[in-house]
Amino acid sequence: MDKRFRWWPTTSRYRLILILLLVGAAAVRLALWFLPSHQPANDEVEYLAVARDLLAGNGWRFYDSYPWLRAPLYPLYLAATLWLSNNDPQIALLFNIGLSLVHVWLLWLLGREWAGDQAQAEKVGLWTVGLASGLLTFATFANLWMSETLWNVLWASSLLLMVRWQRTKQLRFALLAGLTIGLTILTRSLPLAFLPVLLGWMWWNWRGWRSVQHGLALGLVTCAVIAPWSLRNWLAYGRLITVETGFAYNLWAFSEPPIELSEINTILAAIPNPAERADYASARGRELLATDPSILARKPWTNTVYLWRIKPIEDRFLQANYYSDVALPYLIVALMFDDVWYIACVVLALWGFARAQRDARWWLGLLWVGYIVGSTMFTHGEARYRQFFWPMMLIYAAFCLAKLRINTPIWQRLAATALGLLIGWVILDHSPWQLLQQQVRRGWWHWQADQALAAGDLPQAEAASLKALSILPSADSWLAFAAIKDQFGQPDAALEAYIAATNHNHDYPLAHYRLGHYLLKRGDQTAASQAWANQYVDSSSLLATAWQAADRPAEDWIDVGAGVDVGLIDGFYPAEILADSTARWSTAKAKLRLPAGKATMLRLRLSNPRPIDAPAAKLQICVAAAQCVHVDSLGAEWRVLHIPLAASQHERQIEMLAQPWQPASDQRQLGIVLDWVEVVR
Repeated sequence: MDKRFRWWPTTSRYRLILILLLVGAAAVRLALWFLPSHQPANDEVEYLAVARDLLAGNGWRFYDSYPWLRAPLYPLYLAATLWLSNNDPQIALLFNIGLSLVHVWLLWLLGREWAGDQAQAEKVGLWTVGLASGLLTFATFANLWMSETLWNVLWASSLLLMVRWQRTKQLRFALLAGLTIGLTILTRSLPLAFLPVLLGWMWWNWRGWRSVQHGLALGLVTCAVIAPWSLRNWLAYGRLITVETGFAYNLWAFSEPPIELSEINTILAAIPNPAERADYASARGRELLATDPSILARKPWTNTVYLWRIKPIEDRFLQANYYSDVALPYLIVALMFDDVWYIACVVLALWGFARAQRDARWWLGLLWVGYIVGSTMFTHGEARYRQFFWPMMLIYAAFCLAKLRINTPIWQRLAATALGLLIGWVILDHSPWQLLQQQVRRGWWHWQADQALAAGDLPQAEAASLKALSILPSADSWLAFAAIKDQFGQPDAALEAYIAATNHNHDYPLAHYRLGHYLLKRGDQTAASQAWANQYVDSSSLLATAWQAADRPAEDWIDVGAGVDVGLIDGFYPAEILADSTARWSTAKAKLRLPAGKATMLRLRLSNPRPIDAPAAKLQICVAAAQCVHVDSLGAEWRVLHIPLAASQHERQIEMLAQPWQPASDQRQLGIVLDWVEVVR
């Protein structure tokens, strides 16, 4: 590279600051990673399903019955990280965290290079990293199975290479930028339509035949990177799909259709060919716009609000279930480092942009931000789309903090001021400040109730819990109130509160588990089974929630699938009638909770009804860390295994590991079938 380029700061003081910022960023990301595994939301559900299909050798079949076809690179990356982590999604997130730290380091390079040859360039880079390290959004997305982190790394690399090209006019940087831009497009196709704008910027920077050559070279490399996926789509679907079909879906779904999104999704999912599906969605969208062209006039303001407002959606917090109340410390941290930090960065960025020199990099930043904002105005806006122009915002906020400013024309400052007033009004008027205030107040009273309970002051705990309910009712608030009533010795009032929790959110697994567990403690197995068999709650989610709660006493006998095994097993699918018995299929890794004490034998009734062409089960049952039994021959007929058990002072957790297989018409990864478990004493 050019001799002026440095991977690290040139002074030991700045190197230490950068290292401390990277360590701090890593600590925040790991702190979030150590939270209980979160519930997949939004695009995560799709990405995980596609990645698991790829691992199982089923290719891209997921998109045969999905509303759109997605760009391929992130599902491939996720499949690779799942493979490296033994199909453990939580472990796979560690690779994402590593990518996020690379992104932070790239922002140091980008901020420094964006400042050019000015004496404060390294200071700008450090301020950029400081702002990025403090932004909770990046740390949160590092812990999501979403494409944004990979996209950010690739796009930051692309911008860095473009700036290096602008400074050196060397062909190699244009070629490398073409490579990274192509990979960025294969992660999310957003930069595809920006490519002509970028080529125009290159020509404007270096007017002449050489700039045309470099621009064509960049474009050809980008097209060469994308081409294999486009060719694959042509061969698979008989029609050209350059990258993905999300635009066609957005054209219909977000042009004020007269039907619900769920109905649109059902209609499109029934069209097996993604190319035909995209044609159909695009045609419906154009019909809506032709019938009512004023939709185009209404879209920009609506999407402006969606893009800039603060909105507490699922990917804002990492929670085991998104019906859960956000813990007060987590909520306060998010308010400070998501919301206040965001507002401060916007103010600083606009002021930095207003006082920055209008050089080639300034124009590139303006073109990119304008392209993102403009494209969302007429398609679909979301708060998380701000990630696409966060680098520009952070760099120009760093310009402001590093006092890197010059006297600029009044129009430049007035334009930035007007834009700031508009964004500020959107944030202040369209963000849920009342809801956030209620959440903070409710969290405070929950904390007061917990403190009173810890001190044994039940009346004060009840009063604080009622106060929390009066501020903003939630299922968790009802559960906390029910637990207090139970401690008061008021079983009927406790039961009413548990039922109120399930009624507040019908599909909240924890509420239904707590209700069933309470009924079971009262000796009503039938009612407990009915509570756990609720039609609104996914059985696998209920099992996972109950296992994490870990508050049901272990039992010597587990009748798997009979209705009262919740809290004693994990890693199983819903109960089925299999070979005349009510049983459950396991996942690749299943667990059983069994009691402590003296025992002689563990008995399990299980079977392995998988087809001949499926991989062998290779079942391994671990009753202790150093005691695992390998079961080589296990067929479709029921078999009772006898495994010796040693005495244990602690509750036992039995692990069952099996090589999974996937039926042709099923998204599940199946292990073996378990009917019952018994501890013989």
